[in-house]
Amino acid sequence: MFERKAVIGFGVLAIHLFLIANFLPAFEQNQFQNLRKTNNCRKCDLSNAKLTTLDLSYADLTSANLSGADLSNGTLYGANLSKTNLTGTNLTGANLYDADLTGATVSKTIFTNANLYNAVWVNGKRCKIGSTGQCKQ
Repeated sequence: MFERKAVIGFGVLAIHLFLIANFLPAFEQNQFQNLRKTNNCRKCDLSNAKLTTLDLSYADLTSANLSGADLSNGTLYGANLSKTNLTGTNLTGANLYDADLTGATVSKTIFTNANLYNAVWVNGKRCKIGSTGQCKQ
């Protein structure tokens, strides 16, 4: 009886792992590797990627999909994030000084303690001094 329950339990676990592995959205690992090598990831998909504490200074992420990604405590100094999908992205504590967010989608994006000073906001205007956690114009 115990062996039968163990086999059934293992089967249920295997099915769950299969479903999780095949249906959770995941970023393209080769695109991440390319970003690390070239600092360029235009139109790439890094959705739901864990990119915490990375230095992406001056990276070109134009039109990239970073929705749901975790970029907390990262450095995006001077990065090009124009037209980038940042929906639900965690940018807590990130340094976005001089970054370009023109036309980016920032719905539900977390900017807690993020440095936005001198960044170009989604509307094309520069964020003023004191822009921590939100763009002051």
